[in-house]
Amino acid sequence: MELSLLLLEQIAAMVVMAFAGFVLGKTRILTGENSRVLSLACIYLVIPCSLFDAFQTEFDTAKLLGLGVAFALALAYHAVFFGASALLSRTARPLSAGEQACAVYNNAGNLIIAVVQGALGSDYVIYTGAYLVVQNLLVWTHGQRLMGGTAKPSLKKVLLNPNILALLLGLLFFFARLRLPGFAGTAVSSLGRCVGPLSMLVIGVLLAETDFKAILRERAVLRATFLRLVLFPLLAFALTYAASLLWRAPNATPVLTVALLCAIGPSASVVTQLAQLYRSPENRLVSSINAATTLFCAVTIPLFCTAFQLLAG
Repeated sequence: MELSLLLLEQIAAMVVMAFAGFVLGKTRILTGENSRVLSLACIYLVIPCSLFDAFQTEFDTAKLLGLGVAFALALAYHAVFFGASALLSRTARPLSAGEQACAVYNNAGNLIIAVVQGALGSDYVIYTGAYLVVQNLLVWTHGQRLMGGTAKPSLKKVLLNPNILALLLGLLFFFARLRLPGFAGTAVSSLGRCVGPLSMLVIGVLLAETDFKAILRERAVLRATFLRLVLFPLLAFALTYAASLLWRAPNATPVLTVALLCAIGPSASVVTQLAQLYRSPENRLVSSINAATTLFCAVTIPLFCTAFQLLAG
């Protein structure tokens, strides 16, 4: 119950942040074009700091095993999501690039990290890193192409992407048992904590230029919202529950809860930022899906999380 309440509180805070961006947009203090600067700051500085900071924790064998389980689940989640997305794209009304990106990729970073830290403690934040490693490798290759980026990014460009580089450095520091010195660690951690506010401000500004009535009538928004918050979480729930039957370690339930949380969040803010960065024609669509899923996940995330804890606990 405590975790569910913390989820609601965190999501409500993000809605307030988006509303602040909405006000700035409506008063023309910021415009969609101006907010592109915030998107660039998020993509190239704030998100990498958040990813690196997740691995700044003490190394031990139990954590390593939990990280391995979380990583295996992250691979399984994405394999299932990609499979379901591919099947749906062969229907009479296939998914658009924006719908695919919003359905597959979710806010496992700025929303879930804050929730995990508040509900389970800093020691469990590292398990979000396993999901983020997998998702970010895919976002900055497959997701980037969907939103209009380079058609065939080279391996060098992928590895030198600030987000991928941050994940690799984070893993290196974790396994080498290295920690940043106090002032540097504080700087990286502080910048990383800005990811939620900046992302939601950008979304709010974009929504200020969006017709809400049109959003509610948009079938693509409703379909992508259903996929991201209902169908894909059901698939992730089944995989996580199966894992709970096989893995019975003392810390299994909280680790698996973190893994599940990472898979059932609202659509990823980075998709909106990439659409804006590459001036995708689906910019408004993906920002609308992001807003809708962020609002409705206040109901779906606590439901899935509570159900899992009752079954696996």
